[in-house]
Amino acid sequence: MRMVDDFVICSIPSDCELDANEIEQIVTHTHNTWQQDRPVEEIRQNTKQGKKAEIVIEKILEMHSRSRYLSYDKLRRDNFEKHAPFDGIIYSADIEESVIANAIGKINEDVENAVGDSGIITITTREFMENNGIYTVEIKSSLLQDPRDYASMHHKVKDERTTEDYRRLVEYIKGFYDYFVYPHFCRDNLSIKTFYDYTVYIRRQRNEFPNDKQSFLYGLMKDEFDNACDIYTRVFFDNLADEIVIPGYVLKTRFFEEPRIRKMPSPKSQNAIYYMYHMRMGKSLLEIDNDEEIRGWNRALAYSKLLCAYTPQCPHCGNNLRLVESFGKPEEWKNKFLYLCDTCEHDKWFEMNRIFPRNMEAK
Repeated sequence: MRMVDDFVICSIPSDCELDANEIEQIVTHTHNTWQQDRPVEEIRQNTKQGKKAEIVIEKILEMHSRSRYLSYDKLRRDNFEKHAPFDGIIYSADIEESVIANAIGKINEDVENAVGDSGIITITTREFMENNGIYTVEIKSSLLQDPRDYASMHHKVKDERTTEDYRRLVEYIKGFYDYFVYPHFCRDNLSIKTFYDYTVYIRRQRNEFPNDKQSFLYGLMKDEFDNACDIYTRVFFDNLADEIVIPGYVLKTRFFEEPRIRKMPSPKSQNAIYYMYHMRMGKSLLEIDNDEEIRGWNRALAYSKLLCAYTPQCPHCGNNLRLVESFGKPEEWKNKFLYLCDTCEHDKWFEMNRIFPRNMEAK
């Protein structure tokens, strides 16, 4: 294992480390979330990639932290019949076994009682787990693309690479890629391209949210937060070097403080939509033991950080801004949410990314 900046880089596990029977059970019951009619062999290779990513996460945590990883496939009791609600759980090595067993029991009971072919765990179970230091994890694995992802390197062949080559690769990944999570209410939609588009879709399809714009957005963010995994990470397969690159992780709160929705730049997933968060703002996997936000997990505090949980102030006069929805001219302000200062006479309109500049876009 090596560190390049805060990225972890290690060898790709071999096929002999995989459980062949487990792989075939997963392949048999895999549900295509957005890419329909995938060949079985492609599903098998994707499954192997995902399991190798889990092996690497498990080993790194076991060797370099007090945290432990347990795959959902090792604790499930549904004979692989339902779609997994998460990839695994992370918890402290010193947690009592009875607490882990209790959580596993609640997870499997929820999945058994879930209607349909998707395994779903309740918000009550998620809260129980969080309160006891057990966190659900989603691991997204991807192949680095040649030549695009290697273009900044002087040498991409493994034996010729220098420290500077690895640094260039890491910087490219930080700038190009994002952490991501599917929206709770819709994963695949041709017309949804932005966060605003998603809010329009929600208001047309569902009626449980309040009409007031700020209350609606906060309620939507709270629902997204409640139904998301706690931790999201990404694992990149660098097949040119037979290595895995792990940028780090983010907590779910980050996606819903300054929500940004986009589609992936891929023909296979062109209709899939995701909340995204800049990769360079994540944390190294080796920092997880000292992450105060995890160690002192506080759901109420997380709620208070979500979009529209509070009213932002005008950057000029300091008075509260008012959230409005724009449908008309000028064209660049059409069909989006804006903030308005009722006190200032000039420069009183603010696009969302002026108020929330870390991750949000104008729409």
